[in-house]
Amino acid sequence: MQTSSDRQSTNGWTAQGVTGGEDVNAVTEERPSTETHGPPLMTVSAAARMLGVSSSSLRAWAAAGRVPHVRTPGGHRRFDRGELEGWLAERGGRPPSPPLRSTELVPTRLEPEPAVAEMLLANLDDIVTALEAEVRRSGVRTRSTAARRSRATDAIEALSDGMARGDLGPCYRESEWEGFRHGASGQAGDGPVAEALALRRAVDRVLPEQIPGEPESRKALRRGLDRMAIRVAAGYAEGVKSRNAAHGE
Repeated sequence: MQTSSDRQSTNGWTAQGVTGGEDVNAVTEERPSTETHGPPLMTVSAAARMLGVSSSSLRAWAAAGRVPHVRTPGGHRRFDRGELEGWLAERGGRPPSPPLRSTELVPTRLEPEPAVAEMLLANLDDIVTALEAEVRRSGVRTRSTAARRSRATDAIEALSDGMARGDLGPCYRESEWEGFRHGASGQAGDGPVAEALALRRAVDRVLPEQIPGEPESRKALRRGLDRMAIRVAAGYAEGVKSRNAAHGE
C-alpha cells in the first residue's frame, strides 16, 4: 500500500531525482514571510502534495536550504506555488499530474470551510501542545516527542488544507498510511490510534466553541477528526495483514 508521497510521481521523477546531480547541495535563502496580498502561501502538506513527495522529505529539503520557502511569525514553513514551479523547472521537472481519485467508502467532499482552515493553522502550536497533554493523560506509550509533534503538525496542516478545499480525501489517505506503516513494521497499534484520538480532544480544547461560519462547521470538523482516527485504525489493520502475508502467517 503506497501513497503519492512515497512512490514515484506520475510524470516520472522521484524525491531523489528532483534534487539529483549538481543541484543536490544547492542552497536557497530562507526568509521571513512578509506577504499580505496575492495567492495564499502553501503549507508543507499542500506543497508536498503538489510536488508528489512526502511531507517529511520536503521538510528535510527546506531545513537543508534546498527549496525556496518562507517562515511565518510563528516559525512555520510556507511555500509559494510560483516559486516551487520555478524551482522544479530549473531541475527539468514540473508538478505531477493530480492522482486519480480512489474509491472512498465514506464521503470525503464537504462544503469548503476556509474560516475553520485558517483557525486550525492560527492555533497550530497550541493544538500540538494540547495534544502532548492529552497523550500523557491517556497513559499510552507512543513515539518520541519530536516525532509525535512533527506528525501532529502534518496532520493538522493536511486537515486544514482539506477543510479549505472542501475535500478531505488526501487527509484521510495520509491517516490510513500512518496506521499502515505502524502495522506493516510490527509496531503496536495503540500508539498511532491514541495520538489520533488525542488530536481530536486537543482541537476541542483549543478552538473556541463558536467557530465562524455556519452552525455545521464544528460538526464537520469533528466528523473529519473522527474519520481520521478511524482511518489510522483501518490502515493499521491492513498493515498487520500485509506483514502476516509477507511472513506466511
